Amino acid sequence: MKPENFAASLFSEWPAKVLSLAAALLLILFFNLTRLEQRTINIPLAVAFNEEFAPSSQYPRMVKVVLKGERDVIYGIREDEISASLDLAGFKNEGIYRVSVKLEKHGNALAADPLEIRPDPQEINIGLERRVQKKVPVTPSFKGFLESGYELTSFDLSPSEINVSGPAGLVAQTTEISTDIIGLGGKKTDFSVDVRLLKKNNLLAFEGRESVVFSAKVKRSLSVKNYSDVRISMKGLSPSLSLADALPQGNLRLHVPDGMDGNLDPDGFLTIDLASLTRPGTYTVDVAVKQPEGVIVETYEPQTLTIRLQNLGAGSGGKVSGSIRPVAGGSPGITAEQPGGASLGGGPAAPEAKP
Repeated sequence: MKPENFAASLFSEWPAKVLSLAAALLLILFFNLTRLEQRTINIPLAVAFNEEFAPSSQYPRMVKVVLKGERDVIYGIREDEISASLDLAGFKNEGIYRVSVKLEKHGNALAADPLEIRPDPQEINIGLERRVQKKVPVTPSFKGFLESGYELTSFDLSPSEINVSGPAGLVAQTTEISTDIIGLGGKKTDFSVDVRLLKKNNLLAFEGRESVVFSAKVKRSLSVKNYSDVRISMKGLSPSLSLADALPQGNLRLHVPDGMDGNLDPDGFLTIDLASLTRPGTYTVDVAVKQPEGVIVETYEPQTLTIRLQNLGAGSGGKVSGSIRPVAGGSPGITAEQPGGASLGGGPAAPEAKP
């Protein structure tokens, strides 16, 4: 074919030939597109702030990333080979900003071809507010009950206060920080445990620690028991003397461990000691109280008695004095009222009282 004839045939009916070529290219492109697959992964979103400002609105901690490419290529990429980030370090004013998510490829993702990646969403709204910090108290949270018959008498948190930081508005609303649940179930002795602090809002940060030490004091629980008409016993009475009047009865108010009250004999609690009295006369003596292990005496009466001693065989008894005073020291004090207002105490012996 002559050159002039070839050129003429090449450019003849050119619109139809251009359309045919375009159609062929579209078919090739469509074929290549049908060979590409799509994969979605979730990766952490790293957000950079400066020290002056803190986020004042919630933002996603994870972001979706869509991978598009040949099957072998996209499934050969690990999730840690693509990173997502927001950079707010350059913002110097409070406000709400719309920031684009930045993706970076690492490892196998760098050599993957063809590969198309995009974040979902591509932009994120985030608020910035001035960062402040303050000290707030820590409050324990309990669950369960101690062993039956025991009670929590005191506890301590170390430290009892922590520094929290975050956006100014949120920090101002924060009045306390709670601990994670502290289980009390079945405990009957003192115990200590390291317990995590709970964040009611993840925009807050705890400065320097994420947990505190909780220490508790546990003891047998006590119930209040009132006893009336309690017998007052005496000891040390001289064989040559006797009481001129009958001793009165007393009253007790005790704190008793649960389950122990049935084994108590209140008649053995109140006593008077007459060992230092060797002569007949009228005396004021202290009433001593016995306190068994585990029992706490809240109050008792009478705390003093006025008694009359006489020579053996003249009668028995006693009466309550008009004044009640607490026992001082470990042994009962004794005051003897003698004719003429004299008294028998810790000093020299008084003259013999006349019956």
